[in-house]
Amino acid sequence: MRTYLIDNDNNEIIIDLTRTRVHSHELVEFEYSAVQENEVVQREQIFVRKLAGRYFASNDNKRWTRLAKQNLPTHILNVDQIYKVFRGYKPSGLSGGDDGELKTQMPGKVVKILVKNEQEVKAGETVIILEAMKMENEIKSAVDGIVKEIHVKEGDALDQGVLMLEIVAK
Repeated sequence: MRTYLIDNDNNEIIIDLTRTRVHSHELVEFEYSAVQENEVVQREQIFVRKLAGRYFASNDNKRWTRLAKQNLPTHILNVDQIYKVFRGYKPSGLSGGDDGELKTQMPGKVVKILVKNEQEVKAGETVIILEAMKMENEIKSAVDGIVKEIHVKEGDALDQGVLMLEIVAK
């Protein structure tokens, strides 16, 4: 799954979860990559272990750090920067389009279109599933509104920056 971290100046960090390996019912290994301009710039792995109802993390599966209990955050603080967190999608309004315009962030193939013209949608609702980099990505509406026009069809291969769907905000 792709995760976008975007600050108030629209600077972004893109993180892709590329592999999950379950070692046992208490130990899972995650591999993720940092992406810039559609190129992987860093790969990392982290091990997460559940022990006595608490979670611990390690980069080497030897030294462990206890993780604080938390819900999935909508914001992350990194030193002096606050990032908004978007899992699986980035609202097109943050990449040069209007909030109601859903544009491809990378080349991909339309797997499924989950809405129809004139359908009402809510912010965060999945409207299209796009396969990119061998992963299915849920493209979600950034606004509450009505689907104005769908510009693609299932099976279409798309380049980066293609307008897939327009939503008129309420």
